[in-house]
Amino acid sequence: MFRPLTLCALIATPLISGVLISLVSPVSTSVEGAVGNAFQDNGELSGPSFRVMSWNIENFFDVYDDPYTRDQVTKPAYVSKSRQKQIAAVIKEIDADVIALQEVENRYLLQEFVDQYLDGMGYQVVLVEGNDTRGIDVGLLTRFAIQEVASYQHRRFDSSAGETMSFRRDLLRVRLAPPFDGDIYVVHLKSQHGDEVADVVREAEASEITKIMAEVGDGDKNYRAMVVGDFNEVPDMPTLDILRNSGLTDCMADSEKYSYNKEPYLSRIDYALLTPARQVGLISADILQKLGKHNLEACSDHYPLLMEWSTKN
Repeated sequence: MFRPLTLCALIATPLISGVLISLVSPVSTSVEGAVGNAFQDNGELSGPSFRVMSWNIENFFDVYDDPYTRDQVTKPAYVSKSRQKQIAAVIKEIDADVIALQEVENRYLLQEFVDQYLDGMGYQVVLVEGNDTRGIDVGLLTRFAIQEVASYQHRRFDSSAGETMSFRRDLLRVRLAPPFDGDIYVVHLKSQHGDEVADVVREAEASEITKIMAEVGDGDKNYRAMVVGDFNEVPDMPTLDILRNSGLTDCMADSEKYSYNKEPYLSRIDYALLTPARQVGLISADILQKLGKHNLEACSDHYPLLMEWSTKN
């Protein structure tokens, strides 16, 4: 079993038993390369609550052609300045303290986006290049102090079909200081392309997520963690069953809203799954299909998820 690539604000710390992935690898990066350099000494929130948002911002590519990925196959091949401004306006309106993002090409683009359009909002940037052949990655923006970052892109595991595989993109874990005080796992599971074969891949990814969380949580019933992102699967399928059966709770299970907003596939495929300890203090959880005068459909083919916790617990 592999130990994940570990990147911390100060030092690398042991995580789970196995072989340490060397930082000298094709997708390796220094701490500064994965985590934005706007570190804050105090990640405490002064208000009575904090907000966590998750959003697939759809093909958030830069203007440069990466010869090692298929980053030019989408039309348009890069995110326009106009769409960046629209996405930034939504983020400013929501004003979340932690934002999990999917479909971002690289950390440099995300850092540039923050610097140009979200300046002054206090966000640090976390993104480690993953395995996707198009170059789309998962990332995180946070106002809270970063204690640890782990990428599981090198972890190998078997599917029910006997295929040895890795996460198609990555599983990114970021440990944040209080008031969040726990782990957030950002996911973007295998797409629907491939039908039953793709189902098997997603189910294997889900199963491995549960194993990783069990290893990191180490039996602690007070382990505060959440898995958020684009799961590319509807609620009643085995991929979600695997995760829910591990003890995670879908905090929007009662919602009838869909998160993927393009016809004819209107469906809920984005989730926030919480450990029991992470459910404590949860005030609200919603899929935002409307937000004032913002045109959310022009921003992305996914709607954002938003959760809020009380800090008084």
